[in-house]
Amino acid sequence: MHSKRDRRVRKIDLDAGQRKAWGGKVSQTAIAGLMCFAILSGPIFGCARNPVTGRPEPVFTTERGEISQGHEAAKYVEEEFGLVKDADLEAYVNQLGQRLAIHSPRTNIKYHFYVVDMIEPNAFALPGGHIYVSRGLLALPNSEAELAAVIGHEIGHVAARHAVQRQTASTPLIPLQIASAVGGAATAIVSPRLGQIVRDAGQLPGAFALAAYSREQEQQADELGQQIAADAGYDPVALAGFLHTLALEEKLSGESSQRTSFFRTHPPSPRRIADAEKYGRDLTPAKNQPPALSRRAFLQNFDGILVGEDPASGVFLDDEFIHPALGIGFSIPPTWKRINTPEAVIAQDQDGHTQVNLMISGRGSDLMREFIALKKTVSLEGPPQSLKISGLDALQAMTERKGRNGNMKILITWIAYDNLIYRMIGATKVNDFESQRALLEETTQSFHRLSQEQRDSVVEKRLRLVSAQPAETLETLGERNQNAWGIKQTAIVNAMHPQSKIQPGRLIKIARPEKYVPKTKSEEPDEL
Repeated sequence: MHSKRDRRVRKIDLDAGQRKAWGGKVSQTAIAGLMCFAILSGPIFGCARNPVTGRPEPVFTTERGEISQGHEAAKYVEEEFGLVKDADLEAYVNQLGQRLAIHSPRTNIKYHFYVVDMIEPNAFALPGGHIYVSRGLLALPNSEAELAAVIGHEIGHVAARHAVQRQTASTPLIPLQIASAVGGAATAIVSPRLGQIVRDAGQLPGAFALAAYSREQEQQADELGQQIAADAGYDPVALAGFLHTLALEEKLSGESSQRTSFFRTHPPSPRRIADAEKYGRDLTPAKNQPPALSRRAFLQNFDGILVGEDPASGVFLDDEFIHPALGIGFSIPPTWKRINTPEAVIAQDQDGHTQVNLMISGRGSDLMREFIALKKTVSLEGPPQSLKISGLDALQAMTERKGRNGNMKILITWIAYDNLIYRMIGATKVNDFESQRALLEETTQSFHRLSQEQRDSVVEKRLRLVSAQPAETLETLGERNQNAWGIKQTAIVNAMHPQSKIQPGRLIKIARPEKYVPKTKSEEPDEL
């Protein structure tokens, strides 16, 4: 067993050659200090003592700068992805996070804990103490100790200033890379909230990309997280169990470039789970802490959380995007890739040369106002054309913009419906415009009001807790409770074997389809 004093993260020792070169008399701290002195002539801010290792290290920002940029990144995360608005859930996650944070090696900053509205299971930390767990991740743990291990891991990244370590002189501290639109060579005109902006499009966004940590940083964060969890009274071995669950979930979901899972931002290694189990067994949970919640009490915190896509933001049904809250929809070419972001619904062909995107341009019904506003920043060709789309008033204009791989022809259409003005963009290379024009116009013309039948067809999936009956299996329990998850997925989220018989009365997590009930208009955002 390690004492609390000994339970410190491993330090990289000098190898024999280094010790010999320095006569075996110089410490790692001294070497780190000399390294800082040696590279101060480069484009760095200076040196700071790492809160975890105690050694000086070169940094590209002050602690105040780190915290400030972390605050700015947090605003961006909330704006782009949104936070889950559930007072009880928010309070529980924050309470657990604060219980862990008081055991962090870095206590001179304020920690903030959030549930981010992401489908995929993930957790991440921004510089300066903003820590997020996704609603997709909260469906997976089966004990409070497992969730504590994940949050402790993220606290470890903040404590060790890993984001600062990975910063370069030419890279901003904020580790977020969020694409503004799609299309490779295409140009998108987007921005429902941030003013009229014209940007070159990047890759089809997976909505979120976070800089990956190195293996050494992951090991350090694993160990720090386990130490923090143990000091807060939790079983530190729980991290190994949760990493195993995540690995199974990742394998079941398959390799997808659109997924933003925990392992994509926290690289695994073949030995990581085994190392976490070994390290955890050498730690002793503190006895002077409140007991962890029982499995039943823990799971009840998540009964009713949304799993999968949120219909409130619109959903893809086959080759159509429908937004039940706004009451609109449009068709997408069958083979096209598509994604729904808070700013826009975006679709592009397989080559990335042609794209369509839809966003909210403004309130009201004055289409000419929107045309004039855009014309102030973008050169539009000739007067706009008035037309009807599915019986709705519309205005259309053209422009040409230079993209990354050549000039782009862009068809812009404003459509008025229910006191909102939508803007649909169709863009392709100038040389391809005539061959693609019919497809772009057909997609634009497909914009329509939803029928009541279409609205009523939308369902959402909620995590529900059900009690197993005697001699019941996951298959029979799922059939009895209309479980939308398959047997393998249900087994993973409940940490069971797919063919296991369930102890009568045991709570089992399922995903139950339920009719979607739109929010009232006062609650609806001005975005897709």
